[in-house]
Amino acid sequence: MRVSAGKWTKHKLMLENERLASFLPDTQYLDRTSLNIMLDKYNQIMVKPCNGFQGRGIIQISSLSNEQFVLHIESSETLVHGKENIYDYLKENHFPRKRNRYIVQQRIPLATINNNPFDVRVMVQRKKDSLEWAVTGKLARLAANNFVVTNVAKAVLSVEDAIEISLINNEKVKDIVADLEEVSLIIAGQLSNSYSQKRVYGIDLGIDLEGKVWIIEANLRPAISMFKYLNDGSYETIKAFKRG
Repeated sequence: MRVSAGKWTKHKLMLENERLASFLPDTQYLDRTSLNIMLDKYNQIMVKPCNGFQGRGIIQISSLSNEQFVLHIESSETLVHGKENIYDYLKENHFPRKRNRYIVQQRIPLATINNNPFDVRVMVQRKKDSLEWAVTGKLARLAANNFVVTNVAKAVLSVEDAIEISLINNEKVKDIVADLEEVSLIIAGQLSNSYSQKRVYGIDLGIDLEGKVWIIEANLRPAISMFKYLNDGSYETIKAFKRG
């Protein structure tokens, strides 16, 4: 039976693994009730299309005082008054007529460089006729100015460099990198139970100011062109695994 590749399905599959549960942000299937509950629980939340790609359609909602909410979409911001009006505003202005499911998620407080958030892409692959997963590349993506998602990247740099020039405790670099790789390998093993033909995952992870790793997304068809910018051999390694 075919398993959906949507964000909600993958979140539920990862949540079944006890080792991954603590790395997953609070996530709900979006409807009017769940949106209001999440707005009550968190000062900032993210609304994401289940089948979106390249960061398209992602909306950050931030709570201000006096029932004012800021909706941050790409590089623009809109002010909406009243929690009860947000769902209708989204449905009228940002949800396409063609039906698409959405999730609502606790916003991960991503570490920043010069006030711009960054996240991490870890490539996990296995060769043909092998069940052993390997990390074949990893990089950090720095969001462009005024963007809350990193798919519009201002820069691509090594994970180690990103951690060292951010406000994260530099003494934790090796431990954080180890966590990133371990979590990515566990995700690949967990999802392979449902996507048995997949030989590559692009795991998107966040790091907060305390150095804690968070799971953002597991991509089943990840782009690899960004690894060209690192010049560390990872691009060639990723391509070799795809062939082998």
